[in-house]
Amino acid sequence: MVKSKAREYLDKDRDFILQLFGGRCIRCGIPTKVIHEIVPISHGKSSLNWKNRVPLCTQCHDWSHSVGTNNSITVLQKKRRDYIIRKFNLKLDTVSE
Repeated sequence: MVKSKAREYLDKDRDFILQLFGGRCIRCGIPTKVIHEIVPISHGKSSLNWKNRVPLCTQCHDWSHSVGTNNSITVLQKKRRDYIIRKFNLKLDTVSE
């Protein structure tokens, strides 16, 4: 199977993202290797940024698609932000989306 250029670009950050989040689902905390784009790739080049990607287990990945992108974006961005703040002991005003 031939990968799209976007998918090839995303693959280069895969290990970094898994390591950053401890290989655990950002929503429920169970181990996973699935990486999800919070804002879909179809929304443009900015969605390819590693800051737009989080690990999700299969069940939470299915949830993110079943509730719809508009509903899951806010939840997953908040989960990601909260995790980064806790992990690096940051103050709220030092973290950008």
